[in-house]
Amino acid sequence: MKIKKIAASILTVTTLALMGISTQTQTVNAAVASIDTSSVIYITNNNGAQLYSLSNDTMSTTSRSLANKSAWITNKITNVNGVTYYQVATNTWVAATDLSTEAPAVSLDKDMYVKNNGGVNLYDAPNGNYVGSVNGGSTVHVYESKTDANGTTWYDVGKSRWINGEYLSNDNVKQTLTMSATAYDPVVLGSNMGYSGVAANLSKFPKGTHLRITDGSGNTYDRVVNDTGLFAYSNPNQLDIAMPNSQALQFGRQNVTVQVIG
Repeated sequence: MKIKKIAASILTVTTLALMGISTQTQTVNAAVASIDTSSVIYITNNNGAQLYSLSNDTMSTTSRSLANKSAWITNKITNVNGVTYYQVATNTWVAATDLSTEAPAVSLDKDMYVKNNGGVNLYDAPNGNYVGSVNGGSTVHVYESKTDANGTTWYDVGKSRWINGEYLSNDNVKQTLTMSATAYDPVVLGSNMGYSGVAANLSKFPKGTHLRITDGSGNTYDRVVNDTGLFAYSNPNQLDIAMPNSQALQFGRQNVTVQVIG
């Protein structure tokens, strides 16, 4: 299933975009106490979801509806005559039969990489039953993704097998290691190589190697090995990262996490 531009951002209750629909009254009663909540609902009725108002324990249809595949914040749930309703604005309700509390699946067709060093569990559905495992470093083809109520994204890798997105990456991380790093400005040295490179020991990282470097403050630098400085040449565990001089001075020398991207 492919999500078709489901409200690019979650809409607030004050920005309801409502469509016209004929007005009629549906007489139902026996409302139970409402439950305060805060969550997101997704409209699943192809014809749009009828909106209701509540008065004296009776739900009445209004002249408005919500578009299919739109997403809305709800702040209260109630039950009237056995039907559950979700509030999306002041005294504006939508029936549970027209919505889902689970985000729609997003259709995908791409390879991703298992980034865990050991095995990663496979499940028959998001938060489902264990059905096996896949080795770290493996390549998997993903067909769709779903985000659960906790905000965790799961990926369908075929044959009713799902992987927690925490363990997948769009990048093929071949190696992760800790190294020492300094920074330098190529322009100060009279070079026109720009700031996309990093100097490294070429016997460890040949020219053209893609490195993703994360410093102690969490800043990430995507760099391609294009040089070897004297210090890096004689110290295989040293990198020299290209950046403007003002940043290089602040960077100093520190330990960094280095991912080798294949």
